[in-house]
Amino acid sequence: MTSNVATAVDLFKSKFPGKVATPDSAEYEAAKTHPWSQTCWTPAAAYIQPGSAEEVAQSLQIIQQDKCRFAVRTTGHNPNLGFSSADETGVVLDLCRLKSKELVRGNVARVGAGNTWREVYSWLEDHQLSAVGGRDQQVGLPGFLLGGGLGAFPNLHGVGADNVKNFEIALADGAVVNANSSENSDLYKALKGGGSNFGIITSVDLETQPLLKVQYTINVYNPEDYTGIINATVKVQNSMESDPKIGLFTNFNPGFVAVGLLYADQPTEQVKAFEPFYKLGSLLSNAIPQTNGTLLSLAQAMGHKQEPKNRAIGTVTTTVSESLYVEVYNTWNETIKDLPAGAVLHFTIQPVGKACIQAGKAKGGNVMGLEETPQCWWVFTCEWPKSGECEDAAAQKAVDSIVHKVESMAQEKGLLLNFLLPNFAGASQKVLRSYGDGSLQLMKELAAKYDPESVFQNLQHGGFLLRNSV
Repeated sequence: MTSNVATAVDLFKSKFPGKVATPDSAEYEAAKTHPWSQTCWTPAAAYIQPGSAEEVAQSLQIIQQDKCRFAVRTTGHNPNLGFSSADETGVVLDLCRLKSKELVRGNVARVGAGNTWREVYSWLEDHQLSAVGGRDQQVGLPGFLLGGGLGAFPNLHGVGADNVKNFEIALADGAVVNANSSENSDLYKALKGGGSNFGIITSVDLETQPLLKVQYTINVYNPEDYTGIINATVKVQNSMESDPKIGLFTNFNPGFVAVGLLYADQPTEQVKAFEPFYKLGSLLSNAIPQTNGTLLSLAQAMGHKQEPKNRAIGTVTTTVSESLYVEVYNTWNETIKDLPAGAVLHFTIQPVGKACIQAGKAKGGNVMGLEETPQCWWVFTCEWPKSGECEDAAAQKAVDSIVHKVESMAQEKGLLLNFLLPNFAGASQKVLRSYGDGSLQLMKELAAKYDPESVFQNLQHGGFLLRNSV
């Protein structure tokens, strides 16, 4: 631990008694191993749990005063090293105590940054309301929203970021301000996809809708029928353009393919758009039988088990093409042959329709530069049990390799889109640059305006930061 970090930790312990975990405290190990990915189980100098927006702001003042490196997390779901984790040269500000929830201005949901989507969905259901949020109950709010936020039904109301009415944010100078359509409106737009470049989100005001009743099933298919599964995927993806209630994901794993057939309603008859999957002869089982539920029950069904594994991710965005999807499968099938023992590489086709982008524009727009065309937000995920220099390098190489190959194939076919969703991107991917020159320049100007001392660029451990955008 460096002297400036040690000084900062002493100040934190003095300022926030009972809210700081250091290596000699009983709470330290649980704090260190809280993130979803074991890749992020790094030993920070301390884990600080501010109890209010004001304490977050005070924490930033200590960080700036002592030039202490830091990371911010709610649940630590992002598997990229350093994004919500730190080593002994820095501290982690853990927002888990910011659990407030209240309805304001009618049915606007004001929720603290420490909530998970399970907690928000459950609370909203008590009020017969829903909001656009994560598909996994364990995911926290700020990372999801600052990274765009792909929900189960993106074509209904846009991505999660588009449904934020107000961000309460602690700035580097200790001020806590609001960013919305009428107050700090430039910052408001930049936060919708702009990541952790400007401050720390302490609460958000979410647009809500009447309680959404949904129907869903997750089927498991034999991957030997990959051409049939991909054909069905493309047919359903095309149907999404005329029916925004459709949600879909197709997840290819060694030995099985999991397909989520999601519908934002509860029809009494089978959804006609899903017939291409119903007709397949390769169905192995119903992992989740057809269920009438809500966003809460869906998020609970999709929530994965917290297993101690290392993880690496990467993303590509393309337009819709059955032939490309087949080529991606074949490339993946070759890539997995070179993985280290115990490692698993899987990928997911995640369709997004024009209606999603149109909804975002209708709500004032975001900074992500999305093109108004049907598209796929691919995510490639490698998971492996044993952490070691060779294993880590091989797993990361597999993800980087398939991402590069898919980008090249799509570009050659004229199907590649520039956009990279932060929630699914690997640490080395140039996410902010993918938004376009105009958005990148805007974010640089706003970072200079709201963080003139460059605290978030110089002291933050990691993230899709402007310092890495070149």
